[in-house]
Amino acid sequence: MRRAVTALSSALCLLLAAKPVTAQVKRASTAPAKATAPKRAPEPTGPIAVFDTSLGRITCRLYAKEAPKTTANFIALVQGTRDWHDAVNMTTVHAKPFYDGTALAGIVDGIRGGDRFGGGEGAAGEPIAEEKIPGVIFDRPGRLAMARHEGEISSSFFLITLYADDEFDANKRGAIFGQCDDAGVAVAADISHQLMQAGNRVTKAIAINKLSIVQPGDPLPAPAPEWPASSVVPQPVPPQLAPLPPPLPKGPTAVISTTMGTLTCKLYREQAPIATGTFIDFAEGTRDWTNPTTHVTSKKPYYNGLHINRLLPDFMVQQQDYPGGAEDAGFAYGIEPVPGLEFDRAGRLAMANDGPAKNDTSWFVTDAPAHTLDGKFTIFGQCDDASVKLVGEMARVPRNAHNHPITPITINSVTIQR
Repeated sequence: MRRAVTALSSALCLLLAAKPVTAQVKRASTAPAKATAPKRAPEPTGPIAVFDTSLGRITCRLYAKEAPKTTANFIALVQGTRDWHDAVNMTTVHAKPFYDGTALAGIVDGIRGGDRFGGGEGAAGEPIAEEKIPGVIFDRPGRLAMARHEGEISSSFFLITLYADDEFDANKRGAIFGQCDDAGVAVAADISHQLMQAGNRVTKAIAINKLSIVQPGDPLPAPAPEWPASSVVPQPVPPQLAPLPPPLPKGPTAVISTTMGTLTCKLYREQAPIATGTFIDFAEGTRDWTNPTTHVTSKKPYYNGLHINRLLPDFMVQQQDYPGGAEDAGFAYGIEPVPGLEFDRAGRLAMANDGPAKNDTSWFVTDAPAHTLDGKFTIFGQCDDASVKLVGEMARVPRNAHNHPITPITINSVTIQR
């Protein structure tokens, strides 16, 4: 996916380019076309996975028929009938449930779990083969999937989605094997919000107290008791150790007028001179750029009339470029990491990129701490408290499965106050 700032589940950030599709030309038939109804995606009919968590219960029906191997692997880990690897003690564990007492983490548009060590190192075992269910995609809230980790389907890492989000499909985030109900999605949303707003650095983990499998027709068990906080494993993100004090922005102020309100952000010109200078040049129209649609080179304010067109609650809102991609504006530059200047708060104004040497014009503003972006994107501004509130409102307006707002959020102008 291009021009994207995305979450790594273990590291919330995946940037994938779409492959071209080659069309085949066939001789047209002279017979009248026969209308066929689109094939309906199957609904799960298998057992129910019951996640009793610190914040409530999530119930998900499993696709046991359509994804039998994935489902069987998951159930065996839940019930302790499969041996698994203990990454902490480097031993093989027999006859013990894998998920009970493990912490959950927030991800963009969801939650994840199944890591008994942290940092993506605590999987139950080797990756498993991917099972794809025809017609079943991330087109609704509550998809339960085994997460993709380092290009393969994890044996134990799972995720639960909060919205219809085609970025999960575009980035091949996981293999769906269950569907959670609306009440469970609401619990997952509460978990994700609390964790993401803290950058997943919480003093008390939100954990799975008990994960149960209930066969069709059987009653659900009583809620499981709270797991002792002292024995929850692992903390999904290690606590920050001796952080450097962040520098204060001392550059000019960017006033970004939009159809939803005004963002006011002080710029880090001293710490990020290239990104800041580029942003100012394009805001004021003092630098040549090439329109990727018309291929006309001009020197005029770049951002006026563009949109804030990618919205991810508890993560960020992003300004999107002209159709065709910003690399066609004719330049690229590298990231500018600064010790102590991290994504440790909401309101960080930063440049998006297609890689560490492919920054250009597209920017985003965070809605929460996002430490998995540290060192990967250039922070060049900090927005004020009123702007942070506005970013939160923008991130939560109605949006489609492409994460675009239903009603466009247009940038009227960007003014630089010196």
